Amino acid sequence: MPGTRPRGCRRKRWPISRCGTERSRATKSPWRHNARSRSDRPMSRSEPASWSRRRCLHAAAALFAGMALPLNAAADGPQTEGARLTADFDPIGAMWLGYDAGHEAFTGDLAQALWPHVPIRMLVRDPQARVRAMALLADRGLDAGKVQFTEDRSAHFFVRDSAVFGVDGDGRPFIVDFRWTGYGLGNWCRRRHGTNTVEAAACAATLDRDAGAVDERLAEALRLPRFTTSLAMEGGGVEVNGQGLLIAHTALWRRRNGGMARDALEAQMLALPGIRKVIWIPFGLAHDAPHRATITGPYVGWGTGGHTDEFVRFADENTVLLAWVDEAEANLHPVARLNRERMQANLEVLRASTDQRGRPLRVVKVPLPRVVERPVVLRADADTAYSEQWSATTFPPAEGRREGDTVLQVATTSYLNHVVANGLVLLPDYVPHGTPPALQERVLRRYEAAFPGRTIRFIDCMGANWVGAGAHCASLGQPRARPGWG
Repeated sequence: MPGTRPRGCRRKRWPISRCGTERSRATKSPWRHNARSRSDRPMSRSEPASWSRRRCLHAAAALFAGMALPLNAAADGPQTEGARLTADFDPIGAMWLGYDAGHEAFTGDLAQALWPHVPIRMLVRDPQARVRAMALLADRGLDAGKVQFTEDRSAHFFVRDSAVFGVDGDGRPFIVDFRWTGYGLGNWCRRRHGTNTVEAAACAATLDRDAGAVDERLAEALRLPRFTTSLAMEGGGVEVNGQGLLIAHTALWRRRNGGMARDALEAQMLALPGIRKVIWIPFGLAHDAPHRATITGPYVGWGTGGHTDEFVRFADENTVLLAWVDEAEANLHPVARLNRERMQANLEVLRASTDQRGRPLRVVKVPLPRVVERPVVLRADADTAYSEQWSATTFPPAEGRREGDTVLQVATTSYLNHVVANGLVLLPDYVPHGTPPALQERVLRRYEAAFPGRTIRFIDCMGANWVGAGAHCASLGQPRARPGWG
């Protein structure tokens, strides 16, 4: 139900970054090869005798912006033969899910929907979570013995943000190790506490630094190579078409990376495996707030601060799905009005952009569902690990919130937080939460056209939406390896 959630439905844990500055090893090759890998040979790469013009331009841009670009990253990363970040619509060999007691029903629904289309793997925190996850699968009639489990002490339930996958020229998957900032926790703490630097520092230091190493340990557990970058981002903020084009939300990437200039960011993005072009779009969804924050007036939200998997997604190499609000829908709610204005600005950018081959993008507007909101009373004794409990101290003092005030929490709803798993496209179902069936039917038709030949199914994701997440956030596709790599 939109107004309630079972106790235990916690949001993503917000661990602080494990390193506040660039890694000391950044001047070495960004590729890390697991010593226990099936093959001792390194990922295939070419070794040109001289720098290309593109690499010189990338380095110059970074240096001009005051960045010390790791030259080996620029040289080794993009030049690795055939290596690329994979798209969500590419074939996958496994789908990772997490486990959390408060999201059991949601996890069971995901597993049942995905089971006929892709092998399931699960990333869980400890043996007890593994036992409970196996029992959940059994209750759903699924053979838990066919599921590969990996335990990690800091495993996220929303596994999408734990790792980013790619494949090398030999068809072997690898993991890109982005720097972790706890979803921009430091920025949120500074905004929350204003000029009180002591409180801001204490806020930023409360969460587990170890969670930033989950991707490293996952690569080790899977015996996969790892590409390291000093860029900070979560998987939900990395949107690629699998052929070298990256769509980046400008404000999100800058906030995650200490306000770094866009040119300097782009220079490092172009050093990621296979990335050849970046399209910068200005706005995320209004109701995907940074952590807990005010959206406008009495409306508040809990989110990531602008992950692209909520509002702009590739359906194929050249087709982009963009969240959209028609004028009539915008007139129904202030947050819908904000989203219409933001997506109009994004549309202008996308219509003027081309893909990595110079072809105009095909942009498909996907209607957003009706705004889902609930009243919450600010309480001094609120346990803010739970989405329905809020405190006035969550907000900056300048906003004047008081305990006892009532605010309206808006769920982070969007059809764009979909999951593609080989022959399946899994969409959130919002008809039970107030979206007219006719509007959702329009969404279905657009997805059928964008993903021809794939089965389209709907699943209730509202429990995750209240904490700024959804089905895409709760799943992580591992690329299908070429025969021989397993």
